[in-house]
Amino acid sequence: MADLPAPSVGVVIRTKDRPVFVKRALATVMAQTHRNFHIILVNDGGDLSQLQAALAPDGVLIVPQERFTLLNLNPGLGRSAAFNRGVAALQTDFVTCLDDDDTWDADFMSALLAFFLETVPSVPDLGGVGAQVIALKEEIIGTGADTEIRIIGEDSLPAAFHRGEFFLNPLAYACYRQDIYPVQWMMRRDAVLQIGGFPEHFDVMEDRAFMNRFLARWRMAILDRRLAYHHRRIQRAEDRTRNVLLNTLDNPSYDWRYFSDLARPAIDLETDSAMAAIIRSIISDLLSEVNYETSAIWQKVDGEMRSLRAQLAEDRDALLHQLETVPAGRAPAPKNAMGSDRLMSQPALFDLWKVFPQGEHAQYVTPNTAFAQRLSLSINAPQYGLLLHASSHTHKLVLQIPDTGDWAALEMRLDGLAAAGQGLQCHVQIDAAEDYLFETALQHRVTTENGEIRHDAGAFAVHACNAGTGSIISRDIPAAWLHSVSQPKLSIIFPRRCQNFRFICTNLVVGPHAQV
Repeated sequence: MADLPAPSVGVVIRTKDRPVFVKRALATVMAQTHRNFHIILVNDGGDLSQLQAALAPDGVLIVPQERFTLLNLNPGLGRSAAFNRGVAALQTDFVTCLDDDDTWDADFMSALLAFFLETVPSVPDLGGVGAQVIALKEEIIGTGADTEIRIIGEDSLPAAFHRGEFFLNPLAYACYRQDIYPVQWMMRRDAVLQIGGFPEHFDVMEDRAFMNRFLARWRMAILDRRLAYHHRRIQRAEDRTRNVLLNTLDNPSYDWRYFSDLARPAIDLETDSAMAAIIRSIISDLLSEVNYETSAIWQKVDGEMRSLRAQLAEDRDALLHQLETVPAGRAPAPKNAMGSDRLMSQPALFDLWKVFPQGEHAQYVTPNTAFAQRLSLSINAPQYGLLLHASSHTHKLVLQIPDTGDWAALEMRLDGLAAAGQGLQCHVQIDAAEDYLFETALQHRVTTENGEIRHDAGAFAVHACNAGTGSIISRDIPAAWLHSVSQPKLSIIFPRRCQNFRFICTNLVVGPHAQV
């Protein structure tokens, strides 16, 4: 018997004046290991000539013509209608909604199709399947033809995206206790058409209104693999228009709360014959949700209590050891300031608290002027109120910046620390009054052929500092890079556009690294 043809998958990509994203979205579809697909690119009132130039930069379409349809809506009809027109133009078994700024793993289609075919025999009302998602933080560099997208790192997701149930729960989804992005799902095309697609009067949150109706009729199973990538741009508070490069909810002009409330499912109380079944279903889902939430709370409390008991025992042992070894008249370092022996396995080449004088130290900070021998503040605009306070008693260095602007970083010189052929290990312990994200990077000076001097940064990494618990970051400095560049530095890059930002460092230690 001949093998049956593989199911066909339709990909609806909605776009408007964002060719830099469209090219990336098309590339992620073309990279799929499943090859039976068709792309409907819906241009919702955008500049058609600009889009066509991006699709065929050398006069040759960047995707095969037989797998691609460009649907031009002029004038544009809106986000929901654009998706619906794309679904109507398809003739595939399944449909997906890939926003033009999102991407997939190469196995997205093949894994979800296999998951659907494996599940549907025992779940006749299975309308679709979804994959787990990874949130990626990115920024836009340049404008026009020179626009580039730089991935900064992985971003956090609400707990609603980490639920472990096999099926997407209708009540939990309606209450925002369980969530899914369009980039994550693949649905039967006939099921989508039966529901009516996205509600066309919605300007935003249209996927939630659709999903609430979909889950009232069909089941959605979730594959426990992270195969979808939701991309987020850095929010810019000064934007007050629908800037096409921002995420939808980053634009203040969208009244998303209004549409969020409209998206909630409603029960038709006039349908008396179905009311008993509806009530039973709601009570069952509600009890399941309460049970899940209660179990989660108890598990969290129990886990935190175990961690707290272990930490208290560790603190007690450490304190007894310090009291036995610290000379009379000198107080031990506080718990939140680990010594270099706790941070490093080898002797330190630089230790912040061996550089600062004993006692209290306060000063004004001048950008690009060294303090603590090797540290300096780099900031893109001069300003008043740059202050520093360091206390050897509390092991706390506080750097206060009125406005971090587009760039502000604490930089540490690394030259002259390591022996030839030897790398470095940098460990920084940070405290905070509130949660924030920040970056680290390796930086060095470059002299161009014209004699101009610039500073290049690379090896970016994103870190999180949590209020109360703080953060310890460790960076390995490769010997090959360290000994081949001029004026190597470690940059701790503060969050952008923060007012009255305080950077609290409780330890900074640099030691040798054996790896060459």
